[in-house]
Amino acid sequence: MEFVNHPLIKDGTLERRLYQIAIATNALIKNTLVIIPTGLGKTTIAALVIASRLLNEEGRVLFLAPTRPLVEQHAS
Repeated sequence: MEFVNHPLIKDGTLERRLYQIAIATNALIKNTLVIIPTGLGKTTIAALVIASRLLNEEGRVLFLAPTRPLVEQHAS
């Protein structure tokens, strides 16, 4: 199993999946609506986009989640 290697993402926390990286790369270029089934990594895609933006641009991020379980997942 390979993991995402990014200076702003803790090593060994996000499994590297090519489709997620492709979607995140596309989202960095243009506005993107990601519609994939539960458990396929929308949060991971968001984390990749956020980490890339924070590394390459100044600013802050506001990440909203509609449920407590998602908030807990994002906080860990």
